Amino acid sequence: MTSKERILTALRGGSPDYVPAAPDLYEMIPLRLSGRKPWELLEYNDPPIWKARIDACVQLGVDAFVPLWVPAPNDPTPAIVSKNDQQVVVRRFVEENGCRQWQEWVMVYTMGHPSSYVFARDMGFPDSHDTFEIIHPNYTAVDQAHFEDARRYLGDRGIVAPLVSLPCLSHRQDEMLAYYDDPDCIRQQKQAAGEAMLKRAKEILSWRPDVLLIGNSGTMLFNPPPIFRDLALHWMKELTALAKAQGVLTHMHCCGTEKALVKIAVEETDLNGIEPLEAPPMGDCILKEIKQQFGSRLALKGNLHTTDVMLFGSTEDVERACKQAIDDAAAGGGFILSTGDQTPADTPLENIEKMVQVAQTYGRY
Repeated sequence: MTSKERILTALRGGSPDYVPAAPDLYEMIPLRLSGRKPWELLEYNDPPIWKARIDACVQLGVDAFVPLWVPAPNDPTPAIVSKNDQQVVVRRFVEENGCRQWQEWVMVYTMGHPSSYVFARDMGFPDSHDTFEIIHPNYTAVDQAHFEDARRYLGDRGIVAPLVSLPCLSHRQDEMLAYYDDPDCIRQQKQAAGEAMLKRAKEILSWRPDVLLIGNSGTMLFNPPPIFRDLALHWMKELTALAKAQGVLTHMHCCGTEKALVKIAVEETDLNGIEPLEAPPMGDCILKEIKQQFGSRLALKGNLHTTDVMLFGSTEDVERACKQAIDDAAAGGGFILSTGDQTPADTPLENIEKMVQVAQTYGRY
């Protein structure tokens, strides 16, 4: 089987030739292996981050599961509002009737660190900027062309999964407090966000991707089940039903606590797969229990501990953890061996290579 066939077979609940090994290589490892400054890949697209992700997957021999946020022509304009040799701060704006509306947050890129969202006011920035540098990316394809370029570059070495996000509460404290102070206002905001998300998803589905990724980091940390049901579940139902009707698989990323979401997904939506099923204390998922309860109805992707095992563990530790995960979740198919969230930047590369080796040998069906 090719890596693409292997991943798709597992996401459909089947048994490929062996358990796919698809660690989360979203940003940190690709940046490290590229040797480029973070803002060069993530803002200037020089090269685009999808190319760095794919190159990292190929170099490490993994089955590539490549998330892809696809830019649209009407996306806000990125501008550098602060920079030095070690750090670049980017803030986006939209221009209407000659007036610039700046976003409330900035993206901070620091050498040797992953990107970070920070409120502009927390960094002492004003509401608007008179001095800034608009970013003109090296690679400018948007919409379907952007997706097709990434899919063509990857080939059959895995899948490229364009992503959308459900409307729900973010990590912002002001938004969480507003939900309790004025819930109807937040519901209206999320209704509008949900409508925009579904419109975008319909466009993406028309491109015929193999998988549509629903990417909501820390969803259940900020949206316990009652809030998730209030704001997001309706949209998850609509989205997964729409994709199913068009023959496109859906897969969800929700780091942190996730057990309640797994149950909701199985019983109330048409979701095909979920990740990263983080183990305690970072999450609340015991992989063996999740497999026993829900593994016949939902493909599972996870859940090697990203710090204790991948970052600080020896290759022997990784081998033991991989074999345990395979023992716990591979029987009957529908399992992808992966990390419990993003692989840290300083993870020894031999640990990732060991993960692949164990999947190819111990993980054979």
